[in-house]
Amino acid sequence: MSIHSVNQTALQGVQHGFERLNANTQTINQTLNSTPQAPESSLETALIDNRMTQTEIEALLKTLKTEDQLLGRLLDLHV
Repeated sequence: MSIHSVNQTALQGVQHGFERLNANTQTINQTLNSTPQAPESSLETALIDNRMTQTEIEALLKTLKTEDQLLGRLLDLHV
């Protein structure tokens, strides 16, 4: 796997994570603004998924940071 594909995979993962956060936010808003008889399970699921997505995005960003540091070291060694 090349560095470019790692970078691309991480960036796609971050983008997908933000899309999930957006969808969960809409679900949370709809649940909170609906009638009291609305199922709370969708709210709970969205909140839990937001936390899991946050962790995934943080891990992907650490991958990108590590890649950047490694590239910097390689450039330092080459120069």
